[in-house]
Amino acid sequence: YSRASYILKDKWDCVPNCQIPETAGTVVDYKWHHMSPTSVGYIAHNDYTRIIVVAFRGSADANDWVQDSEFSFDPWPAHVPGSMVHHGFLSAYRAVAPNVTSAISRLVAQHPTYKLVFTGHSLGGAESALCAVDMLSRYPQLKQRTYIYTYGMPRVGNDVWANMVEKMSVPAYRVVYESDLVPHIPFEWLGYMHFSQEVWIHGNRTVFCGKDHESQQCSGSVAIGDYNIPDHSQYSLANWRFTR
Repeated sequence: YSRASYILKDKWDCVPNCQIPETAGTVVDYKWHHMSPTSVGYIAHNDYTRIIVVAFRGSADANDWVQDSEFSFDPWPAHVPGSMVHHGFLSAYRAVAPNVTSAISRLVAQHPTYKLVFTGHSLGGAESALCAVDMLSRYPQLKQRTYIYTYGMPRVGNDVWANMVEKMSVPAYRVVYESDLVPHIPFEWLGYMHFSQEVWIHGNRTVFCGKDHESQQCSGSVAIGDYNIPDHSQYSLANWRFTR
C-alpha cells in the first residue's frame, strides 16, 4: 500500500502493487496532490481484508530531500506541552489535513469494524505518523483500530513527541532497511528522537527492536560513515516477511 502511493492513478489498477493478492479488491475513496508544500497520497478500503488505508507518498528523490531539508521545530500537537515536530513535515500535513481527516472520518463511520492503517515511505511516513496522531487526538475511540507502518521514515519530533506517540499504545512499526541514511536524520543532536519500535531489515532478516526508541542493537549499530542513500529505495525489493 505504501509503494502504491508513488504510482497510483484514480483506480486501484497500478502494477504491480495493486495486483498482488494482499491488496486485490481495494477501492480508492480519496486522493490528493497538493503542490506547495508537497503532499500526495490516497485513502482506500478493502472489504476482503477489512481495512481502511491512509497512505502518504514520500519524496521521489532522497538526495533532494537531504539537501533541501530544514530542521526547525514547531510546537505540536497543542494539547501536549513540550511536544515539538519538524516544521516542514507539519506544514505539508497541515496543507491537506482538513480534507484528509474528513475523508477518514466518513470511512471509519461507514466501516466501524475495519482496521485503520496509516502508512508511508520516507516523508510519507512522517506525514502518516502526524495524521495518525491527529486522528487519535480528535477521536480517541479509534485507538483499538489503529496501526502505523512506516518505511524509511526520518525522525519527526523531539523526545516529548516520541514518548507521546508511545503512550498512545497503538501498534507502530518503523521499518528500516539495512543502512538507509534517511531514518537517521534529522540528527539526534538537533533534539530529534524516533518513537518505538524499529523493525530492521538486515541480511534478509526481520529484527524487532523493542521499546528502546532507537536500539543500538539495530540500525543504530551501523557506523555513521556506512549510512547510505541507495538503501532508501530498496524497501519494495527486500526479501523479508512481517510476521507479527
